[in-house]
Amino acid sequence: MHTQEFELDEAKLLFIEKLGVYYEDYGIPRIGGRILGLMLVSGQPLTAEQIATHLKVSRGSVSTNVRLLASGGLIERISVVGERIDYYDVSESIWERAIQMRIDGFRSLRRIVELGEKAAENNASSAANRNLLDMLQWVDTMTSSHEQALLHWKQFKRN
Repeated sequence: MHTQEFELDEAKLLFIEKLGVYYEDYGIPRIGGRILGLMLVSGQPLTAEQIATHLKVSRGSVSTNVRLLASGGLIERISVVGERIDYYDVSESIWERAIQMRIDGFRSLRRIVELGEKAAENNASSAANRNLLDMLQWVDTMTSSHEQALLHWKQFKRN
């Protein structure tokens, strides 16, 4: 597989940097977000070497972060028969996976809030109980809205 050369103009570089910062806020290293940004604007599979060159980062950093992104279902590794080099591309299910990760996160948070409720059962403070109930309602609302978004996204992708 031979990929086309492409240039990163100022607008693309800005997008890549901003996406890196965005994903960093969600626990993905900035370089991981930058790799994802590069993958999105390149529109083609890239090798780890190409990623490192375009982003001016080490191959080791690329290797670590493509594994992280692949394990999260955001990108996928592509092997080509007869070539020893792996390519990486944006996963076809990237946005479905992103929504599902948020749903899973809210479900985990719900279990934690339930622990807080049990811990506060003997608490005389109604404010603590009210705060936990509000948080539980918020988690349920967010979970439901993301489940609806996932259904909507799946319908959109089928059409």
